[in-house]
Amino acid sequence: MFSRLNCKLSAVCMALLCLTTLVFSWSGDASAQTPFIIGSWGLVWEGARDNYTGTLRVTTGRTEKVFDAKLNLLKSDGSKIAEDAKITVTGDEVRIECVNPSQKGWNPDRFYVVRNGDRMEGYSLDTAGQRGQKIVFNKR
Repeated sequence: MFSRLNCKLSAVCMALLCLTTLVFSWSGDASAQTPFIIGSWGLVWEGARDNYTGTLRVTTGRTEKVFDAKLNLLKSDGSKIAEDAKITVTGDEVRIECVNPSQKGWNPDRFYVVRNGDRMEGYSLDTAGQRGQKIVFNKR
């Protein structure tokens, strides 16, 4: 009797172990990895009216494809602009939509870039329709 009980217990334990391993492997692949976009990015931007350098700091957002960020820009004349941003990632395409600029009269920026490893490159188009020449983000 104890032998049968021991075998049944072993079988139940083995089944639970297999099930646990399976569940962790399914959930671990997607959620254990940090999305490439999260972290700090340096930028160089040839805008519509000026040249800029700066940083983009990306944090987790509401979903696995939408992230929150803070953009800090330094104009060629030394003045600074900060904007909040929402980032949407679709495959290698990244859309950065800024809001709440720190400078009055500044049109919120939008960037359309494509990721290639730790680099993103594309163009800007602000809410007034002014298109920048080129923007490059490099992961720090």
